[in-house]
Amino acid sequence: MTITRKFASGAVAVASVAALSAAAAPAGAAPKAAADTAVTTVTLKANPCTSWKNAVGIPGKWSKSSYGCAILGRPGLKVTYRWAAERGTPCIKVKGFVKGGPKGFKTKWYNAGCGKSGFIKNVPWGNVAADREIQIKGASLLKWR
Repeated sequence: MTITRKFASGAVAVASVAALSAAAAPAGAAPKAAADTAVTTVTLKANPCTSWKNAVGIPGKWSKSSYGCAILGRPGLKVTYRWAAERGTPCIKVKGFVKGGPKGFKTKWYNAGCGKSGFIKNVPWGNVAADREIQIKGASLLKWR
């Protein structure tokens, strides 16, 4: 008996489907011994758009840090920024938007203050799609969101 490529390919495909079907069977369908020893591991990852971002401040100069997740704005939207310094006492400015400019909105930097930690609420964002940014002044290592 001669086995052709077409027949061999079909046999491999049928065997693959059968193996996948057996692996995807409901937990109740598994043999009792296998069900007793099965361990399920679930890994949860932090949402990159709500997690803390690392940043570094340089003495005597404003440096920028971008968050990496854009905010899709809407009319009247206001945002909150938070920071916590691990080293140093930075001064912080945060990005927001005000009406004006050729596209209807323009960037405005708001002073958020200086200190080991802090936050600023109600920073106007409006109907703008853009990345959050902060400016840092002073030798420091910090986290922000």
